[in-house]
Parts: sequence; C-alpha cells; structure tokens
Amino acid sequence: MSEGLGAWAAGLLVDEAWAAYTEGRFQQALAAAGRAIEAAGQLDDPVLLVRALHVEASTLQLMGDHAAALARYTRIMGLAEDPATSGRLDDPDAASAVADAYWSWVETGRKVTGIPVRELFRVLDAADRWLAATGHRDWRASILSERASVHQMLGQTDAAVAAAEEALAVAVQHPDAPGYVLNAHRFTLGDTLRQAGRAAQAAPHYQAILDDPDATSWDRHVARQGLAQCALAAGDPATARREARTAVLLAEPLGDNALCTTLDVLAEACRADGDLEAAWQAATRHLEAAGRIGGHYRPYFAARVAVDIALDRSDLSAAKRLLGELDEHAAALDAATGTTIYTGETARRHQRLADA
Repeated sequence: MSEGLGAWAAGLLVDEAWAAYTEGRFQQALAAAGRAIEAAGQLDDPVLLVRALHVEASTLQLMGDHAAALARYTRIMGLAEDPATSGRLDDPDAASAVADAYWSWVETGRKVTGIPVRELFRVLDAADRWLAATGHRDWRASILSERASVHQMLGQTDAAVAAAEEALAVAVQHPDAPGYVLNAHRFTLGDTLRQAGRAAQAAPHYQAILDDPDATSWDRHVARQGLAQCALAAGDPATARREARTAVLLAEPLGDNALCTTLDVLAEACRADGDLEAAWQAATRHLEAAGRIGGHYRPYFAARVAVDIALDRSDLSAAKRLLGELDEHAAALDAATGTTIYTGETARRHQRLADA
C-alpha cells in the first residue's frame, strides 16, 4: 500500500471513530482511533496523528477517564509547540484539533484534583496566544467558556457570568468556528447564572437547548438536568423530579460522567419531594458511578448528597462512614482550588451529625 493510500485509509479510521463517538459506541471509537494513531506513527504524519489523538481524547473524556484524556491532549499540545512538528500542522483539521486540545485540557484538568485550579488560567492564556499567532481569534468562545467554569470553581461568580455571557456572544457571532457547540455555551451560561442564584434567568437558556431540533442526547440530558435544578430553586420538587428522571434516562447510554450529574439532581429532587427511599436509591447509584470514575471531583459530590440523605433518614452509621470519605475528597479539592469551599461544606455536615 502506498503512503498516500495508507494515509487515506487511516483518515477513514478517524472518521469511523468520530461516527462511533457521536453514536455513543465508545469502545468502537477507541479501537478505531487507536489503529489510526498507530498508522500515523508508521506514516510519520503529524496531521493524522493529531486528528486521531483528538478523537481518542474526546472519547476518553466523555467516558470519564480524565487522566487518560489529559495525557492525549497534552501530547497534541506538545506537537503543536514543538518546532520539529508545528510547521507540519498547517491543516484546517489539525488546527481545530490543536485548539480543542487547549480548551479540553482545561475542561479535563478541572476534574483532576492534582492540578491547582488557578494554574488552569495559564493554559487558557497559552491558548489565547496560540489562537492569536495562528490567526484564529474568532475561535475564542470555548476558551471563554472554560474561563467561566474556572472562575466558578474559585467562587468568582461575577467573573464567571461575564465570561459565560461573552462566550455565548462570540459563539453566536462565529457559528462555524470549531469548539463547543452553541448548546454547550447555552448550558454553561445557564449553569453559571443558576449557581449565581439567578435560576429564573438560567431557565430560558436550558429551554433554548430543548427547542433546538438538532440538539443531541447529551445536549438534551444537560438541559433537562438544568431545568430540574431551576425547578428545585423555585420550590417545585415535583417538576424537578420529572425533569431529573428524564435526564437520567437520556444519560444512561452516555456513560458514568453523564450519569453522575443527573443522579445528583434526581437524588436532590426526590429528597425535596419527601421521598427519601427514592433519594437514597439515586444517591447509591451516584456513588457507584462516581466510584468507577475515581479521583476526588465526582466522588465528592456523590458523597455529599449521600451524607445529606443519610442524615435525613437518621442513618447515622452511614452518614459517619460517608463523612469520612467526604473529608478526604474535600481536602483534595480545597488544596487544588486554594479555597476552603469544600471543607466548609463538609464542616456543616459534621455539625448536622453532631446535632443528631
């Protein structure tokens, strides 16, 4: 097989991987991407290598394997910054894959607690410099969206809302730019507003996702999740529970990463509705899904809601055991963010246990 024919065949593997990724066939996506990466190495084709690494990293990230995804994004960024290969990446598909690696590195890094959260701004600054140097400043929407999320993690609410609003505006202005789809920016702004205590302003952004006929299953599950949280904020647990159940059904084929957030909302909705048994079932599933992902980020939120429900059920032995786990996760997250947000939340739950 000639080199040109080999590159063509390997390119088909990348396309096959993306098709499987879009359809939620993650193991098939990884298999095709792995074969494309091997072929790219044999062909010494950095464009093909970056493209194949991109789909592999995206799949791993969606599956919740953040450490493995981070390694792939790091490799892409290294190829883009290495003088030996950077000049050979003058290709539209490679450029969009490199840009995605920068903002996806930050998205993934937010869930890897060994990385200080403030350090993520340095990667975003590097991304801005790379976009400026390559003439792609119109691709900034996803970088702005990640800035919003990092600000949110640090409790910088006003900065988070401002960045999320700018991200959506840039995405609307440049709809064909690579990066997060418009619905992702709607979701980020909705979540940022909701977490700022502005649920009434957040709900239309979630609804706009559902009104989009091209919304994917992932889009719809996060939109239903957001509407459930808005309903909780409005004191309507019945609506919250209905929306959360729909979100869980949509999330189940999408993997543990999607399941964790929707089960968290379902547990809270059942709890607010007075159904502690259903809440405990959702919390238990959440703990199991978060445990499969590992780390501290997802397990923290799973243990947090489980502690609350255990205390509501007067199951003090379970609450005490779960608080031990929560303490470990909270300490790691506070160390990463340089705050006391998480240990402060845990301290309030310790006080509830003591009062009980």
